[in-house]
Amino acid sequence: MLASVEKPLQLILCDDEGAARAIREAGYRSVRVVPRVEDLYRVTRVGYELDETLEHFGSIVLAYPVGSAQLRDDIAVRLGDLRCRWMSFSTEAPNAAAYAESEGTQALANLVLTAKPMWTEEVCTIDDVPDPDPEVTYESGILGLDRHGFRLVRPAFMPVIGPYGSGKSVLLRQLAVSTWRKHGWRTLITSFEEKIKPRIQRDLRRHLIAKPIDFWTDEDVARADTEIRGAFRFLRRPRGAVLNLERLLDRIAFAVKTHGVDVVIIDPVNELDHEVPKHLSKTDYMGQFIMALKALADDYNLLMIVAAHPPKDGVEKRLAKGKLLTLNDGADTAHWGNKADIGWAVWRPDMDGPTLLHIDKLKDHETMGRPTLAELTLDPRMNRFNVSRLGYDLLGGPGDAA
Repeated sequence: MLASVEKPLQLILCDDEGAARAIREAGYRSVRVVPRVEDLYRVTRVGYELDETLEHFGSIVLAYPVGSAQLRDDIAVRLGDLRCRWMSFSTEAPNAAAYAESEGTQALANLVLTAKPMWTEEVCTIDDVPDPDPEVTYESGILGLDRHGFRLVRPAFMPVIGPYGSGKSVLLRQLAVSTWRKHGWRTLITSFEEKIKPRIQRDLRRHLIAKPIDFWTDEDVARADTEIRGAFRFLRRPRGAVLNLERLLDRIAFAVKTHGVDVVIIDPVNELDHEVPKHLSKTDYMGQFIMALKALADDYNLLMIVAAHPPKDGVEKRLAKGKLLTLNDGADTAHWGNKADIGWAVWRPDMDGPTLLHIDKLKDHETMGRPTLAELTLDPRMNRFNVSRLGYDLLGGPGDAA
């Protein structure tokens, strides 16, 4: 057994006898097995009270395994987080016994000595923050935007704000096909306003076949439909059923786990059954709604795209003055802009003219490019956009060629 290195009045708590044995073999005598919070308490004549012998220890080290963070934290709250520290194990050696077997008893002793203060996931030094993986960025497959430097990332929450008839749906289906072709990303598309057959299917065929409908062959259609079966899933609202936030989140999670979905397009979010609790304003509810979608994107590494219609009157007044449409024009909450990782605003100043795309929000300009304004020209034969010009001077000048 190694020489004792424990400090006076230090106690180590762990969850089982195997861990306790390994810690004692590393030189620590004051070790107690506490597998439940309830085991900190003793029955007295007046009820349950914290074991008074625990008050003798000025320092308590919590040697709980990976996966028991909640138990560890609950114990620290009851014993006092100022005198508690915790041992950081790894997935390869998730507890004291496994760590001693893998690294040796001296290494386990050193791990006790370097136990961390509580709440390092919240209040920490720079050394407590894990080094991030290099951020991977992806081209969109829309040539003019990619040349400008626009890049997608995952996970990401991406609102797309624009009025009816602005071209949001066409543009997002084009993006979905492009990311399937370039990166193999499978997309879940909601179907609220438009029928999957024939409208959405026809749009997807156009993008996949890449030639006018008059020139399609049966073989073209068959190949496109094979790709559609592989690349796309669809979320429909059952007749007579309510599709609220809870149900939406559940069905998206199911699509990810069952169908391997990478991208979600909710188009439009206005058509969901928004059930605003009586104690919340619409603004607060939409903020919580957006945060729930953002959390789901983070949990499953999704590109979460949400198309939303802005209030009609406010947008008409803004655009009549020749101003930019922004994420802040989204209805009911400022979170469209505040919580976006990527944010687009789409509108048509003239219903017979081009569509304007404002790339309004990119969370990291160094890796994802810089915001810009793009002029999109629709090819009506294939129902897809081409980027014809770029630059904020589009509203008052010739702009830059894409």
